[in-house]
Amino acid sequence: MPPLRRLQSWRREMQITGVEKLEDCFDGSSVYCYHFDRPTTRPDILLLCALGRLEYFADFPRPFYRLVAAAGPQLKGVEGMAHCRVVVPRDGEERFRQELQALFSPP
Repeated sequence: MPPLRRLQSWRREMQITGVEKLEDCFDGSSVYCYHFDRPTTRPDILLLCALGRLEYFADFPRPFYRLVAAAGPQLKGVEGMAHCRVVVPRDGEERFRQELQALFSPP
């Protein structure tokens, strides 16, 4: 199966089921917890490359990933967990939310 088709099939499998606002920071950014309908897998994590620079530490005892998106948002999580933490600057909040939901929402 071509790589793009594989990415599209993964996209259909994992979906965002909820977003919980955790806190506001002094610098104007906001912190959210995004919840997914199932635990993240390696293919789900690699799909995040579409949004920015991805660091994936697969050799850690609990594989950790961090995404730094072009507009400044940061997403952090652990493979196998059904949630991740997102820090979004005030100016890019809506745009990043839309990009993330487009990546993990049904077509």
